[in-house]
Amino acid sequence: MRSRRRVLVVCKGNHCRSPIAALIIAQRSSGALHVRSAGLRPWHVGKPAHPLMIEAAASFGYDLTDHRGAVLDEDLLSWADDLVAVDEETAQAIQLLVGPKRPVRLLGTGITDPWGKEPPAFAQAIVQIQDATALYSIT
Repeated sequence: MRSRRRVLVVCKGNHCRSPIAALIIAQRSSGALHVRSAGLRPWHVGKPAHPLMIEAAASFGYDLTDHRGAVLDEDLLSWADDLVAVDEETAQAIQLLVGPKRPVRLLGTGITDPWGKEPPAFAQAIVQIQDATALYSIT
């Protein structure tokens, strides 16, 4: 029996966008995918998601309280079947790490970073992620 496909969603710090994107993709796949998230930078390793993202996620019915930040490393790159970046800058950085033979998928047309912004920006990022993941293929 084939194991579930493994998807890694990456943003800059694994604090705002990639945690909620991973959760939404996992839920939308109905268990067909094993999804994790990571950040390019070690800024939030072991820490919960941004408090405003946790709050915004809850308002949409998502629970991010168990999230703890992780940094992108060789083990996660090896683990993943699919690499998904939340923005073009992150996609380019991942592509440099993995080389041209391994594709890096951009989530939608890119998700606006809410970091440092007011609460509505966090909700807007979730709306963008929901729109982008509505078309996410699990095959």
